[in-house]
Amino acid sequence: MITDLIRDPLEIRDLAQARDAMKRERGSFEEWLDCARIFAANRMWNELEKSALRAMETATNRNIKPILLREAAMRFASGSLKTFSSESEFKANCQQSIFTLREFSKLFPKESDKLKTHFDSVIDALDEIIILLSDGSPEALVSIASKLRKRVGRPDLAIIVADVALRLDSEQFAAHTTRGCAFTEMEQFGKALNDFTIAEKDNKSRPYAIAGHTKLLITQGDFQSALDIGAELLKKKHTKPMLYMLAAAAKGAGDEAKFNWLVKQAEALPDVPPGSGRILMMRQSIRILIENRQFEVAKALLKQLAQIDKPNRIKALESMIERELAAISKA
Repeated sequence: MITDLIRDPLEIRDLAQARDAMKRERGSFEEWLDCARIFAANRMWNELEKSALRAMETATNRNIKPILLREAAMRFASGSLKTFSSESEFKANCQQSIFTLREFSKLFPKESDKLKTHFDSVIDALDEIIILLSDGSPEALVSIASKLRKRVGRPDLAIIVADVALRLDSEQFAAHTTRGCAFTEMEQFGKALNDFTIAEKDNKSRPYAIAGHTKLLITQGDFQSALDIGAELLKKKHTKPMLYMLAAAAKGAGDEAKFNWLVKQAEALPDVPPGSGRILMMRQSIRILIENRQFEVAKALLKQLAQIDKPNRIKALESMIERELAAISKA
């Protein structure tokens, strides 16, 4: 019925609601994507695959924001990879996921090139993983592990692949850094710290390991230690991601002097307009705090930001906090 198509989306807030929603035949893109986020947080891969598939199905006849469509495709790929017991099974899962995503890509009208580009970015990641599998070197395996974590949302699989890389080459320090980041996301903090400590002993891997170690400390809520260890990163060329992470640590530690100094460093970068650094750093700090589940600190900082930023920006960040809280809630 037409009323089914135009009704406002239901808000899916927890695992019980997500399970109930999947019993229905109809739903909106927003509802299915909310379900996918919750199933991903609970590592329910079959349910994640099904809910993300439904989200993509409903996206074919609607004007969906590219970033949300890409998320739906990534969530589908994440669920469809499932688990595996052999290289051949892993490769087959990747190939099946690519096939399904390519079939969906054909359903978008020709004028939706931008949508297809974002959709295809997930396909490209899976294609690259298959190519690297044929290489089989420790370096290639580390690259696969990194893509699984960053571009497919499967830190658990990243750990498995990094383990293989280290069995082949015990001095593959990049594997320790990648696995450490994956352990952080899996909340296995002791194992993450062990990996970062090993990788920090290698000159080439040390900056990446320090960055991972800093993020681990933020995730644990130890903001002052994050600032202390992350200070080493400031000796190198400043980058926005590094400044954002340290700004989040500074806000968490209540170190306004350090935060103000970081704002000045950000405004010295060529692509940051003069006078925009404070709002930029506060927005990104909140995003990092949300990503690392420091919700109370993020909410407190959001109140500060509300005094100087646009209401629509504040609302978007509030929605992000609500989504993440819903995703990690249990039945």
